[in-house]
Amino acid sequence: MEENENLKSLVKQSYDEIAQHYLDWSAEHESPRASQIQNLLAKITNPADAPVLELGCGAGIPGTDLLSRKFRSVVANDISDAQIDLAKKNISPKNVQFIAGDMMKLTFEPSHFDAVVAFYSVIHLPKEEQLEIFKQICSWLKPGGFLLCNLGTTENPGGTKPWLGGAQMYWSGFDADQYQTLLTERGFSLINTEIISDNEDGRMVPFLWILAQKT
Repeated sequence: MEENENLKSLVKQSYDEIAQHYLDWSAEHESPRASQIQNLLAKITNPADAPVLELGCGAGIPGTDLLSRKFRSVVANDISDAQIDLAKKNISPKNVQFIAGDMMKLTFEPSHFDAVVAFYSVIHLPKEEQLEIFKQICSWLKPGGFLLCNLGTTENPGGTKPWLGGAQMYWSGFDADQYQTLLTERGFSLINTEIISDNEDGRMVPFLWILAQKT
């Protein structure tokens, strides 16, 4: 749909504009990413032999950097070219492949990854595309593979508002119970779910963190 493409173009443009500001801002705030990645690693028998996909890698810190140290290979995707450029400057391991562009346009062979992580990224998709990306993620995972992501906790039909100094940003989403139901309907069993509040532009915002396994 043209409207969806326009909304994602807005997300791309805004992250391109605030890429360095977002990196500086996020460095000042403690993130659950590292501890959540440790939860994921505890479930994988041998991460050093496992490929992982990261949807929404941002500037590469701390997520991509930590993943690259633990997993055999990382495919790191972000819709923002500026974010990808920063990530390439911040980390340079040979086991990371960066792919700029819309996650909805990614193509991989079925059962390719041992894990997929998506931090603060799926919530930038229109709601109907969120339903589709969960199906795609399930197809990209090996049997028994893992999804680690964070999502919203309240129903959001979709909308834009100024963020981090004025850049217009788009978010949408389902409530916490709906997300858990949607994932189980799309082939996942839930291992752990918890709500953690983050400082988002000066206010505390709850996020649903989910670790799930492809059944």
